Amino acid sequence: MHYRYCPLCGGMLEIKSTSLLDCTECGYHFYQNSNPTVNAAILRQTEGKKQVLLVRRGVEPFKGYWDLPGGFLKVGEDPEAGLKRELKEELGLSSIKPELFFTFVERYPKKELPEEAQFTLCLFYLIKTFEENTFSARDDITQAEWFNLDSLPQNLSFKGNRQALNALLR
Repeated sequence: MHYRYCPLCGGMLEIKSTSLLDCTECGYHFYQNSNPTVNAAILRQTEGKKQVLLVRRGVEPFKGYWDLPGGFLKVGEDPEAGLKRELKEELGLSSIKPELFFTFVERYPKKELPEEAQFTLCLFYLIKTFEENTFSARDDITQAEWFNLDSLPQNLSFKGNRQALNALLR
């Protein structure tokens, strides 16, 4: 357990389970949850092949690896609104219609985080309709490129990305 003191009153936290701590003073339940992320599988069909838009990460972890565009939700942010925000920041896309198709929980590889803060709940959305010629790499990505779903790059970041893309192939 990394956290020892209650964020409300400063009392001692007591372990109740792997995801719940209780304050011995005020009784506050301190839940340790996976951090939510949103990710987009943006698809197109060209020459009879299904393609997905991947972005090259410009930051750690996995700097230089290919990724699905997306990122962490802000506190209290609606997942679809968060996805739209991330796609606007990273690619300049503004007119999208996301459809939730896959979820995955994984460990975020940042060793400086306490173990209980290393888990993410990844929400993957499918996007088939968008203005194709209007995107460009921005923010924390350095490149955006189309890949055939049946020949994805080996250096794909995060296990959840590969799981989601494999689900699209089925």
